[in-house]
Amino acid sequence: MLKKRFLLSLQLFLIFSVTSSVTLANESAELKRSYLEDIFIWKMSDELKLTAKEEKEFTEINKSLNKRKSEINKKIQDSVQALKENASEAELRTHLKLIESYNQIAVDEFNSIKKLLGSKKFVSYLKVKSDLTSRIRTILASERASDTNRKGAGADNPASKLPPPKIIIEKSE
Repeated sequence: MLKKRFLLSLQLFLIFSVTSSVTLANESAELKRSYLEDIFIWKMSDELKLTAKEEKEFTEINKSLNKRKSEINKKIQDSVQALKENASEAELRTHLKLIESYNQIAVDEFNSIKKLLGSKKFVSYLKVKSDLTSRIRTILASERASDTNRKGAGADNPASKLPPPKIIIEKSE
């Protein structure tokens, strides 16, 4: 009886530990996304010299668009998994509609931000956004590269799972 309780407690502990670590990873990613979003809004507000009213409306638009992007991106990922299992025409049509929905967000961003800022500030917005996006991508790419270098030829590195090269010696007659 005591052994069963111990095993049950151990199983519950392990389940809780795994669930907690997955939850923390998701929360960490969400926290990073939120942090980047706040920095983006602050930088735009500063660069474009937005009024308090413009900044508030810009923040609402930006957060709403990002939420939609996140939701549709999740659906696209799910759709890709569904396509791996069943590449039917219906699944392909669904996937295409999701891609169209995702692309529509860029059009909505263009229209709503341009309406808020006016043409002159909107052009500045596009320049600053392009610059920030480029910087963030560079930072993320360098982090990924350093992570890969740290792993080296470890078990997680796909290159370490390759078989050794075969040496073919040609004999001449």
